[in-house]
Amino acid sequence: MEKIPRTMRAAVYVGDGRVEARSLPVPTIGPGEILVALRSCGLCGSDIYKIVHGTVPAPAVLGHEVVGTVVAAGTGVQRFAPGSRVVVAHHVPCGTCHYCRHGNISMCRAFRSSNLDPGGFAAFIRVPARHVAAVTFPVPDSLEDAEAAFTEPLASCLRAVKRSPLEPGEAAVVVGLGSIGLLLTQLLHLRGARVVGVDPLPDRRHLARRLGAEAALDPTREDVGAAVRAVSDGRGADLVLLAAGSAAALPPALDWVRDGGALCCFAPLAPDAPVPVNLNPLYYRELTLFGSYSPSPADLGEALDLLASGRVRVAELITHRLPLSALGEAVAAVREHRALKVILTLGEEGT
Repeated sequence: MEKIPRTMRAAVYVGDGRVEARSLPVPTIGPGEILVALRSCGLCGSDIYKIVHGTVPAPAVLGHEVVGTVVAAGTGVQRFAPGSRVVVAHHVPCGTCHYCRHGNISMCRAFRSSNLDPGGFAAFIRVPARHVAAVTFPVPDSLEDAEAAFTEPLASCLRAVKRSPLEPGEAAVVVGLGSIGLLLTQLLHLRGARVVGVDPLPDRRHLARRLGAEAALDPTREDVGAAVRAVSDGRGADLVLLAAGSAAALPPALDWVRDGGALCCFAPLAPDAPVPVNLNPLYYRELTLFGSYSPSPADLGEALDLLASGRVRVAELITHRLPLSALGEAVAAVREHRALKVILTLGEEGT
């Protein structure tokens, strides 16, 4: 077995929107735990949100879309051995509390307090025993590392779609065709929905049509409402998913959804963002407004199966593969719409 070093490289959020490359101690594992050497970690919009808005205390190692190789296993670990390629999620529910019993897995207090050690933007990650048992999965040979890193974000999207009342043949609108919006587009298409994508960027609209959207429109130039009515027998959308964290998207979304339809908020707004919307339509039109946050262990397993079978395509969503030291550059590229999905690796850093 390869010798494990004492220190490792990590990309650390240090406050004020800044990240730095730092040297940290390699975590020590205990019974039931595994030590994973990073292979790939996706940059999630939530990572960018935390860095830009400072919603987590600094210093912090973020990153949770983790794929790596097991390099050490604690006593009692039987499912994984050194050399195993795994995908690991960052939160794990207790499975027995009030929230878990009611299907609100991501509201479980154990879920919210659990995490990897440190986050995925580090050369080595300690995976706690409960994570090993519930949210660590072997990566199928059919998937490359970067594709497997989509397991957690795809599972989050899957949870949102499963929580919606959408039936096959009904109309859905996806607002924001970033990587999350394009995952949602594919899941809705698999569910048999007639999907309309909304995004001002032409390359993203083109990709949405290739991945199952019946129409993809620029809301600043085209009549989205007319397109939605055309695929819904004039009703409006049965479901609108907001995959872009923009308060300005709310008023038109309420116009696009049908009477009695549902609106899902799938992205956070800036902490101080005003919400310019009249909520009376929720009452008069009997609309359902719901959020969807994070997946269950079952969602993760289902998402990995969708990736391994090729039913959800992700390779074409990856626009940048960068080393951990380029985390700051990656954040800027996504915010400036120069990148769709960035996968971070050890690159030249090693350990």
